[in-house]
Amino acid sequence: MKHWLGFGGVALMLTVAGCGTQETVTEESEQDMMQEEATENEAAKAEKEETPAKGTSGDSHDSSQAAVDPYDYFLEDGSIARFEGFGNEFAEFTLKTDYMEANHVVTYEDNGGTVVLKVFRLHDDRIELVKQEGEFYDDFTASFEELEALEVISTYLEFPIEEGQEIGDATVVETGASLETPYQNFDDVFVLESMTEDGSINRNYFVEGYGEVKREFRANADDLEELAITSTLASIEFAETKK
Repeated sequence: MKHWLGFGGVALMLTVAGCGTQETVTEESEQDMMQEEATENEAAKAEKEETPAKGTSGDSHDSSQAAVDPYDYFLEDGSIARFEGFGNEFAEFTLKTDYMEANHVVTYEDNGGTVVLKVFRLHDDRIELVKQEGEFYDDFTASFEELEALEVISTYLEFPIEEGQEIGDATVVETGASLETPYQNFDDVFVLESMTEDGSINRNYFVEGYGEVKREFRANADDLEELAITSTLASIEFAETKK
């Protein structure tokens, strides 16, 4: 009986010791969790203070890294735009825009003498010209596989747009420009300029949300006062399904 009581006493002491250890471990775990939570809250607060709110500017914000929608550089699907022309009988033209599957856009440029078909392939960081054909008087049709099989002819635009940037054989010579057109006045216009072997200059003016709104040709790069051939956006007729 005495031996049994001694054994029980040992068992009781172990039980009490075990409870004490468990309470200590629990307290330490709770302290660790509280400290970790406080650290996370401080980090989140610091990140919020360093990050500008949407629609505001800040030193840590780089607008050039903003996502670009390549469709913003074409007129709306099904629309027909009229460009007012000067300096040449074919400078005036209408431009019809159709969206196709597989991120392709088709334009039909009708200057009264011919219709030029252009097919563009859209990527997040660039737009490529993959087909160009004159004397095209039908509606262009192609399957997904046929569109994907079209080979790249040239790079039309490349993002982000920056002054001095080279895109194919053209250079971005100006950004953030203002432009008056018969359709409306535009801000944040960028200008692509290229020069031919004979010294002629081509300039194309682009606006996000519309695409190309003006093109200009000068036969003599040394004489900017020389009469230029220009085509400028004058009106847009939207498809009935569009607002």
